[in-house]
Amino acid sequence: TMLINSPIFFLSLSGLLYNHVAGNMNDGGEYKLANSNAFETNYKDREYFDVYSKKITSHYSEVHWREHGPIDLPEKIIERFSDGGFMAITGYEVDQVMKTESGDEVNVPISWAYNHHYGAWLLNSKKAKLLKKKATADAIKLGLNHGSEQHLVTEVFGVDETLDDSDTEIIPQSQFFSEGNGGEMRMSYHGYPSGYAQVIESPDMFHVTPMQIDTWNRNMKNSTYIPGPLPRNSRIPQEAGYNRLLECPCSDRLPLEWGMTYTFADTEKCAGPIQDADECFSAVKQVIKSEKYNETSVSDNSLLSGCIGILNSDGHVDSIWNSAASPTSVGSKVEDDNPKSLIGNALGVVNLTIAIDESNVENAVELKLTGLADKWFGVGFGSSNMCIHMEGDECPDGGPYAIIVSGDTVTERKLDYHGPGISISKSLTVESNQVHNGMRTVHLSRPMKGSTKNHYSFDFAVASFPLIMAKGCDLVFAQHCGHGPNEVNLLPVDTSKRLCQAGIEGTIDGNEFNSERCAPFPYSDLLDQQNPTCFVQTYKGGLSCCRDKKYLLDKDQEIPWQDQPLEYYLKFRFYFEEFKKPTQPQMSPSHHQLVRLYWQTESHAGEYDIVPCREGVPPSECVQVITSRWKVRDMLHDCVVHDDGWCTGKDSKDPAKTEGVKLIYAGPHCHAATCLSMELYNADTGRLLCRMEPTFGQGQKGKYDEHGYLAIPPCLWGDAAEGLLEPELLSLDTNLLSIK
Repeated sequence: TMLINSPIFFLSLSGLLYNHVAGNMNDGGEYKLANSNAFETNYKDREYFDVYSKKITSHYSEVHWREHGPIDLPEKIIERFSDGGFMAITGYEVDQVMKTESGDEVNVPISWAYNHHYGAWLLNSKKAKLLKKKATADAIKLGLNHGSEQHLVTEVFGVDETLDDSDTEIIPQSQFFSEGNGGEMRMSYHGYPSGYAQVIESPDMFHVTPMQIDTWNRNMKNSTYIPGPLPRNSRIPQEAGYNRLLECPCSDRLPLEWGMTYTFADTEKCAGPIQDADECFSAVKQVIKSEKYNETSVSDNSLLSGCIGILNSDGHVDSIWNSAASPTSVGSKVEDDNPKSLIGNALGVVNLTIAIDESNVENAVELKLTGLADKWFGVGFGSSNMCIHMEGDECPDGGPYAIIVSGDTVTERKLDYHGPGISISKSLTVESNQVHNGMRTVHLSRPMKGSTKNHYSFDFAVASFPLIMAKGCDLVFAQHCGHGPNEVNLLPVDTSKRLCQAGIEGTIDGNEFNSERCAPFPYSDLLDQQNPTCFVQTYKGGLSCCRDKKYLLDKDQEIPWQDQPLEYYLKFRFYFEEFKKPTQPQMSPSHHQLVRLYWQTESHAGEYDIVPCREGVPPSECVQVITSRWKVRDMLHDCVVHDDGWCTGKDSKDPAKTEGVKLIYAGPHCHAATCLSMELYNADTGRLLCRMEPTFGQGQKGKYDEHGYLAIPPCLWGDAAEGLLEPELLSLDTNLLSIK
């Protein structure tokens, strides 16, 4: 991972009281840079404040990966920068510490509690808040969600939305910090040259999301490594000299399920032909839901070849395998381009059939719901959960429109977020309500468009939408006794649809595995190298197997040392100065504001496997290399800098308004002792911009020198008077190359 800070426009515990520092907090030796031996990396004579995470408690092999919630900054810091004061963060340090009964702090070795990564925020809570949102495609592409289903973003309020980045009044309301994180966090430098800073208005709040792995064999009384129990899937050799849990090996505590998926042959997802009748009949059941399938094998040149599914007007499906012609040609769509009627089934807690007839104005939508006769049951439309649209922990729009069947009574409701909601006006016509063999089937009809904003509106152009289903404990509509998400796919009635393979998909512990996590060349080599991390069927470990509160040992392995929990905190020390705006047009501000750029050499995946060398290859030649190629503009986020810590400025991708980027801080990221080097090049000129070789712990000095763990020196650019190289201007279309 290459993290870059650069100015685009040359344009339960809280912190201690702020103070001036006599030296670095982490006193394990001098911080180093990859491209300068002359720059002073000691933070002496700088103001700082300390802030701590909430207490972390874990047992051996347990993962701690959660957002800790709001943590107040020291009161004197809040007072000093309140009411429009501006803080310039010029650097920070990170450590993990235990607190003794006397209040003293004791360093926790990285060989006891391994920091896989962290994300940290400073916020002005009067104008910004941190929200959890479903990870967007862009967040997944850039790896900002770090393997999670959710992505933390800043929402700004109470600011003048008419301002843009050309206005000198623009000061960010939040700042994000994660460079040099992971096992290298303590002895990797996180500072900037003079005159550069991450600037924030009136900070008063701290947030942190650490991912920690408890690797402490309780027989270790210091940082000297003693092996501990490991799951069978761990593949790092014992002689590596560090606990192999830090790479998140998959254990059987997290069920792994995968298999071939299927789709229609006229879609972009079609990847290959279905091979035989058995596969065909399974494919039809996966793609076209129904309570009844009629399966037939034929050899008929008058029909479409290969695997065919036909959804009939009664909701039943014909599955046909036609071997008359070669199935290697997946063909093209054969249905009418403008069908007038669609039908679809969803099977789950409730069985649902939806038929839409565009020519029927009054009752265009027909619905059939089937559930247990002695219990209420219902279906919510347009959402797979009890909230239409989550905003952080809030649900401003409430729950979805739902149809509830309770005996002979059918009602329509606008649900609350995890609540019954309200009964709304009737738009349904009950065509029939019958009970047979303990099951109640209700036939309903209604117009396409909802009669109010609380009613769901069906759209003939939307062929797939989410559902939520539930059943009650009895006939009284109250707390459900079973529910689940679902989806309905609407298809043209009585129309042949050819099916094909869509590739292997899977889940780990019920969480969907992103089968598109590895970017194609030139963004990444991983797909071309067939790296195991790209495919669920070969995935052996990593972020997807590290889940909060889960253990990494196998189910048949007892978790040892249950009576010896590890309790500690992450500690951040932020160094700061006061930011001064220019008082006259010709003057410059006290600091250049840095914006944050991000790219991964292992593009989109966020991780990759170091694969074994061929037998007989000498260890000195057993080197694995991956590369990534991208443009500077690929790292930019076109939004006003006060909106979020990832924003690089309004119109920052517009070459008419942005001349380019000058790198000021480049923080490479590697894990554990397998990391040999990282390089960043201007691929257009072949010029080496940054080369990093890590410093390996030797296990001899004790503190911060654990065997096999790393310090990773960043590259820094600035004033030659400080012993730094001048930064190079990179245009938005400059091609970059990273080698790892």
